[in-house]
Amino acid sequence: MHFSVQLVLIVCLVAFAVYRRVRRTVGWQTLRPKSMTVRSVILCVLGVLFLVLGGLHPVSLVSDIIGIVLGIVLAYVGASLTRFEQRGGKLQYLPNPWLGTIVTVLFLGRLAYRMYWMFSRSGQDAMQNVSGAGANPFTGMGGSSWAAGLMMIMFAYYVAYAVLLLRGSSNHRSSIRIG
Repeated sequence: MHFSVQLVLIVCLVAFAVYRRVRRTVGWQTLRPKSMTVRSVILCVLGVLFLVLGGLHPVSLVSDIIGIVLGIVLAYVGASLTRFEQRGGKLQYLPNPWLGTIVTVLFLGRLAYRMYWMFSRSGQDAMQNVSGAGANPFTGMGGSSWAAGLMMIMFAYYVAYAVLLLRGSSNHRSSIRIG
């Protein structure tokens, strides 16, 4: 029973995260510089943590670097396609729905792969426990290097997009105030 409550909580948390991600990629969004800065710092710290942990494996490091470069390129393209408008006295922006969808699909694909990997590993660990071999408590913490690269695409995209958006919004704010 305890496991099922945890599973339900995890599913609800993931569903909420997906809902928020989709909501941020569709329609006009109010520009919130403080919130974007805090989110960017948190994602940057998490990204560096994942990079350092992945740096222990050279293949993973290569996929991480490729992921970071792809994420920054996507962010640059996304920021260049973002429109700004003054609505209701607040500066709002309209992200490109195609790029937001691509990054969301990458997130969902990474999440699905991770869940599959964890559940397939948990079955193997159960067989090891039955055979008396014992299970490694850190089994399930890893993943493949391409999955790590996908994670880096997301971290780099969100951090770089926020930085570019905040930089671009300052130009739009000054032009709105003058005009």
